[in-house]
Amino acid sequence: MPGPPRLSESDAPGLVSRFTATAGNELAIAVRWATPPGRTALGDLLDDRVEREARDFAAAHGADWIPAPDVLPGADLGPCRGATLGSRAGSTLSVDCRIVTAAGSLLGERLTIIRREAGAAASATREVWYADAATGALHEGTALYEPGREPRVLALVAEGLRSTGRIGASDPFAGLDDAAARALLADSAVTASGVVVSVPVAGAVAPVAVLVPAHLLHPFLSEAGRAASAAASADEPFVAPPAPVGDDPVDCVFLACASITFDDGPTPLTPGLLDLLDEARAPATFFVQGSSVQRDPDTAARIVDGGHEIANHTWAHPDLTKIEDDEELLREVERTQDAIRAATGVTARSIRPPYGASDERVRELVDLPFVVWDVDTDDWRDPGSDEVVARAVGESRRGSVVLMHDTHEQTVAAVPDVIAGLRARGLTLATVADQFGGSLPGSGLVSHGPR
Repeated sequence: MPGPPRLSESDAPGLVSRFTATAGNELAIAVRWATPPGRTALGDLLDDRVEREARDFAAAHGADWIPAPDVLPGADLGPCRGATLGSRAGSTLSVDCRIVTAAGSLLGERLTIIRREAGAAASATREVWYADAATGALHEGTALYEPGREPRVLALVAEGLRSTGRIGASDPFAGLDDAAARALLADSAVTASGVVVSVPVAGAVAPVAVLVPAHLLHPFLSEAGRAASAAASADEPFVAPPAPVGDDPVDCVFLACASITFDDGPTPLTPGLLDLLDEARAPATFFVQGSSVQRDPDTAARIVDGGHEIANHTWAHPDLTKIEDDEELLREVERTQDAIRAATGVTARSIRPPYGASDERVRELVDLPFVVWDVDTDDWRDPGSDEVVARAVGESRRGSVVLMHDTHEQTVAAVPDVIAGLRARGLTLATVADQFGGSLPGSGLVSHGPR
């Protein structure tokens, strides 16, 4: 008897991996899910679904939701892939995911929700959600079946269980009303050859999966079920809808976020860096020099087109505190604002003072929030890529703003490992502005996001 479908990342490329967790003395929660890129109906649904589950469990145990890294080693290793809380002491909630269907524009994702109370047996629920990017269809696994035909579907499942000796002659699902029968079909995974239905069976530790062949099941499928079955049987590779990296919604109240930032560009290294960020779907914030933007407006435009954040780093990188003339100081900022706007069509919403140097006078003159950092990789000293990774990953915590420069080859070489290392600790990458819900404080000094 086949197990539930277990597709790999190569079967569903381009998905956005999400992970968040919190832990206390007697409580631990870890939540993992994946969404299509950009803002989608399925992504919004899953975001809301897992957040509600996590917050409700925390509240039921008298805890506020405070996301934290390092709850699990190797926390986020990719979409629906990684460790779970296992047998951790106290009360625990694990929400994990599995991609069960990926064909053409159709995506099916299972959420497995495991609740454990101290001293009690675990309880688990599993549900599958489907979305078709081509048609806009969005529904649960139970919606694969025509209402009222659920008992007939369960009769086919019982026949499959009986053929493998899992049950005897009696039908364990006989006599169920439509609602109860429908609930048992929540974990229904569409495949090219039929639907794999996973149901609880007496004596089995985990739900038992039964493949119901498509030709037997077809009379009992709903319109949504027939469409999903046709998409799965077409055997076309899954294609995620295109979207810029910065279009992936990120909630840094629910997720433990950190920002990677790059100063002094754009440079000839910046396009290659953008390639790496786009491949990893890792948003970043670029503090650019106006003179560099003027020389290379196309790369500045690509930063914005990719959904990354672009911000002001003055025209020629002076120490602003040493410019005595107010008008000269403002020209450093305003010329850069003009260059960014001309190249990209957007207005930079923050400034990073060169060397991190500002004082009360400078901050009063410049009507922008001043963004500095709390993690300095010292990459300008050329310590080597390994040291850049160690500092960026090891010193970051929730809300961190990591300083790097896209003027150094070793920094660009370190970026894939920085991204992987931060995610493995359970940190989600976000632009600096997104750490504040998209709107930075109106003015003043910012060294990290909310904590």
